[in-house]
Amino acid sequence: MCLCVLVHQWLDDYPLVMAANREEHYDRPSLPPTWHEGGAFAGSDQRQGGIWQGVNGHGLLVALTNRQGRIQDPSRRSRGLLCLDVLRLETARASVDWLIRHLTREPYNPCNLLCADTQEAFAVHYDGRQASVQTLSPGPHLLADTDVDDPLHPRIQHALSLLEDLPEDWPALKSLLGEIMANHNEEIIPPARICIHGERAGTVSSSLIALRDQSLRDAQFHFADGPPCSTPYEDLSTQLGARD
Repeated sequence: MCLCVLVHQWLDDYPLVMAANREEHYDRPSLPPTWHEGGAFAGSDQRQGGIWQGVNGHGLLVALTNRQGRIQDPSRRSRGLLCLDVLRLETARASVDWLIRHLTREPYNPCNLLCADTQEAFAVHYDGRQASVQTLSPGPHLLADTDVDDPLHPRIQHALSLLEDLPEDWPALKSLLGEIMANHNEEIIPPARICIHGERAGTVSSSLIALRDQSLRDAQFHFADGPPCSTPYEDLSTQLGARD
């Protein structure tokens, strides 16, 4: 299970902001973000070759989480490859239109996707058979392994409580999101903890991303290649802006 925090059209200078923690088995290898041949700037899973989150040169941001569900078929195509496919599109609306058509033809195990640019943002929920789309309003939205902004999800509600006083400038918001992604308060019940430390799996990386417009002008991309409570974020913004 991963946790994504999307802050859409809240900041004037960066209308698209996302913080995301990736949870995975510790023995599953991955590489940090770099430019992919298909036009995505993203980390990559070395087992299946897919990605869990990325940005493309058109200012489209896509993030993927696994979804609770009974269908778990190992023969189905990797969801991380689906995420990589979506980043071949140019806008959030085009990506959602493509997803709805594609998911009727190619089955995947249950998943959620956030598709956003500076103009629009959507959550796509897929149960392994059917997909639904939710248009997201300006402000913060949280996604884990159920519906976006699920009022019954303890982890979402804990993170949301930490976002009550949302800053209106990027440096302050970046600092707050970094603190939230690193939060693993031992007094909080385990299902609500944000930075997870399990025996075999847990939080293995974290990203803080901010996009200004539908190009990558002055875009921000900060990546912690490990749990953010103990791993500093590295500024990859120059690499993001240096696409061929």
